[in-house]
Amino acid sequence: MNLCLNILGILSILMIVCLAIILVISYFENRKLTVSTYHIESANCPSEFEGYKIAHLSDLHNANFGPHNETLFQVIKSQNPDIIVITGDMIIGKPNSDIEMAVDFVNRLCEIAQVYYSMGNHELRVSLYEETYGDMWERFMSRISKNVHLLFDDTEVISRHEQCLLIHGLNLTPQLYKRFKKTPMQADYLTSIFGKCNQNEFHIFLAHNPDYFEDYALWGADLTFSGHVHGGMIRIPFLGGALSPMIHFFPKYDKGLFQINDKYMILSGGLGNHTFKFRVNNLPELVMVILHTNE
Repeated sequence: MNLCLNILGILSILMIVCLAIILVISYFENRKLTVSTYHIESANCPSEFEGYKIAHLSDLHNANFGPHNETLFQVIKSQNPDIIVITGDMIIGKPNSDIEMAVDFVNRLCEIAQVYYSMGNHELRVSLYEETYGDMWERFMSRISKNVHLLFDDTEVISRHEQCLLIHGLNLTPQLYKRFKKTPMQADYLTSIFGKCNQNEFHIFLAHNPDYFEDYALWGADLTFSGHVHGGMIRIPFLGGALSPMIHFFPKYDKGLFQINDKYMILSGGLGNHTFKFRVNNLPELVMVILHTNE
């Protein structure tokens, strides 16, 4: 009996020590910032967009990197992007949460480059459930700058010297964010929103949830930007992210570059957190993508 109690005591102490170590590491990692750069080559990329630089932000969740996010702003500015894309969850979808901090930062990004903003699940819930979130979405929409391109199930054309690429912002339904079990996407879901894909053009998708990468690629998205998973929060060497917000352990898509044939997805590890603010071996991330044509 005494031996069992001693073993339980030792295990309890080890668990407390491990938890303390995780909390300390997480505290410091949440306050650091890294830049991850990817080079994407595609035959569909127009020659005028050779070397085109795209900064990607996701899942800020009201985090601060310096006063008023000045550190983050200066890091983005130093990368000299041609455009900035945001795949949602800049705010926290909780009643009475601050929206001004994130919106003001997004507005300021327009000083650097054109900004294209698509919804995450936190913006989605705030926009849909007024009885829960009050006027949060109304305040968001009234404060966001008209210079920010809001792509909520919408498409815009980016032109350079008579050549162009198309950028699509996808606003998924709440059913496609359900936890524990992935809800299949209907075969005509993307076509009903964006129409049939012209395979001879270069299509960029801003789609918060990476679980549907196969569907995005099948539709014809050459390059998808996603977030949502926060890198799996705790990243274990050789195993990847441990847990996604969908409550999937070791999710298939956690962080980084993924490819299906000639279609690519860049999945950001995110910048902030909500509810469980753990980050271990998983620094907050600004993503930079440089386009290349292989014509």
